[in-house]
Amino acid sequence: MTSALGAQFARDVREQPAALSRVLVVNAAALRAARDLVRTATSVRLLGIGSSRHAAGLGAACLELAGIRADAPPAPGADVPPPVLRPGDVLVAVSQSGETPALVAAVRLARDSGCRVVTVTNSPGTLARQADVALHCTAGPERVVAASKSVTSSALLLRALAGDVDVDALVAAVTELLDADLTRLTAGAHPTHVVAGGLGAEHVAAEVALKMAETGGRLLTSEPVVEHLHGPAAVPATVLALVHPSDPNAQQLTGDVVRIGPDPSYELATADLADPASAAVLRLVAGQLAALAWSRRGGVDADAARGLSKVTRTA
Repeated sequence: MTSALGAQFARDVREQPAALSRVLVVNAAALRAARDLVRTATSVRLLGIGSSRHAAGLGAACLELAGIRADAPPAPGADVPPPVLRPGDVLVAVSQSGETPALVAAVRLARDSGCRVVTVTNSPGTLARQADVALHCTAGPERVVAASKSVTSSALLLRALAGDVDVDALVAAVTELLDADLTRLTAGAHPTHVVAGGLGAEHVAAEVALKMAETGGRLLTSEPVVEHLHGPAAVPATVLALVHPSDPNAQQLTGDVVRIGPDPSYELATADLADPASAAVLRLVAGQLAALAWSRRGGVDADAARGLSKVTRTA
């Protein structure tokens, strides 16, 4: 039965309102300490791999918006030079498992460089033990490899580093979205491109494309809508667009476009949130639902790991 496909991933996705509701409450004291660190830092470097890097990128955008110098360097690897760290910097390491070896090594390097370290993990482990301040997603164990509730909880924690956020509005919007009718969403051809607008557009688009790959076994390109219009828009293809209808760049999207945004005429409508970071988190949830819907339409089990692992081991 198609609806049974991806049942465990669907459960993880549906647990997000509860996870988002509690994460800032549970981390209240640690968040105050982490805010003190980032507000006095020369710069904040946010490091992660895969979904965690996408959350880190959104977090960097939030900190920049708050006037705190921040960036998300490339994921660490054998041919990737480590980020330049100075004693006044703060490294924020984001990892759902808390055990990713490349991040553990990066944290050790940061501490050797005299940097303070904040970690954001969903499982207590090696990273959290090395942190000056450890933030915990408290999302609970994820049943499948494709991350969902840990991603949005991480993103909300990182948003909260930049200042107060209306969690109730976000939770209400996510709850409403989870009850949306996905029938229209998968009525046409499967998308080959994901574009996004708004805050952290590059990272939102990349995370949704990753979810489509992890759950449905299809590779999609991803880019902000402005980058898409610069060249990829010339390729005849179906585009999954996570945009606000008022975005003038979004109005230039033509052809076979599947739209997700705060408009009832869209294939999947989302609430119109005032906080740009909350709106980005909501787009992430919409992308998860889209990935689940298209995997089911293709008869693919979103719960299947297909060689993936929670702990990314790279050289």
